[in-house]
Amino acid sequence: MAISYETLLPEILPMVYGCPDTLIENSIRSAVIELCEKASVYQAELDPLTTVGGIFEYDLEAPSGTSVQKILWVSHLGKDVEPITSTLLEQRIPKWREGNGVPEYYVQQGAALFWLAPVPTVTTVSSTILRAVLKPTHSSTACDNDVMNDYRDTIVNGALFRLLRIPNKEWTDLTGAQVYGSLFNQGVTDAERKARGANTGVARTVRYGGTSGAWRTRRKHYGNGG
Repeated sequence: MAISYETLLPEILPMVYGCPDTLIENSIRSAVIELCEKASVYQAELDPLTTVGGIFEYDLEAPSGTSVQKILWVSHLGKDVEPITSTLLEQRIPKWREGNGVPEYYVQQGAALFWLAPVPTVTTVSSTILRAVLKPTHSSTACDNDVMNDYRDTIVNGALFRLLRIPNKEWTDLTGAQVYGSLFNQGVTDAERKARGANTGVARTVRYGGTSGAWRTRRKHYGNGG
């Protein structure tokens, strides 16, 4: 469930009289994105992934209006998969693309892709679970309900910091911008600490098997898989 950025307009409008609603909404979005990037407060398990025999590269499909900032953990058939760099993977399993096996490592490739190695031998429905840190896209109009509610004051402070520092506007207030900037930064620090503590108790959820897994793959065939 998501809450739109425009719901925060009533809390900001009185402080920036004459500012266009669209500019305020843009500032709210930017504050939410920065909060998510710096504090990792937006975390979620992605839909179970079906691995396909002979394919090592898979799409990271985040919820609509979001992108994956980083993968927190991956579980394949109920077992943790180790994060690794592509360079280290080549050292541990030379020519890994040419063989098959049960995936033991994953490599994140930006916000859209990740690799599994060894290359899966067989197709297994809903075999792989990922938990990731998300952030809204720059075209989003809303963000996760928990983020918007739990960090409401921090988001408002971040938006006001951005708006009040705009030069030569009737609402410009550089001194006020410094105050709200400090409050925002402190809020981000507190949020990061809270999110880091929450990660400690995260449990891997085994939810593979069945026929409901989405076939989300980017097909690259290597090894003996079909």
